Amino acid sequence: MNIKNIDLVAVPVTDQDASLKFYTEKLGFEVRLNIPHFENPSIRWMQLAPSGAATSMVLAPWVKPENFITFILETSSIEADYAELKAKGVNLAPLVTQPWGTSAMITDPDGNQLLLQQSTALPK
Repeated sequence: MNIKNIDLVAVPVTDQDASLKFYTEKLGFEVRLNIPHFENPSIRWMQLAPSGAATSMVLAPWVKPENFITFILETSSIEADYAELKAKGVNLAPLVTQPWGTSAMITDPDGNQLLLQQSTALPK
């Protein structure tokens, strides 16, 4: 196998503009691509990612949320990021500490859940 990383994750959205604002202004993602969708010009192909990330996400109004998508945003400072997101009014669950790390669930404007996590090295 030559698989090296996850390139793209589709996130179901109902309002691309509201989701674009949430992910860029609240979570600090950068816009990698924002062009008319090649099959449906009434919507856009909006591809976003944290700065420097290998994996990006597409805000996909054509994906139905029955196929619930959750992904993990790894952070190096869970407490600082949690406080910053809380101050920005992001819908956050309380911090939870498990053997593998500390995390908090984030809910975006369409109800998609993302996990903000700072991993802990597990004993070998």
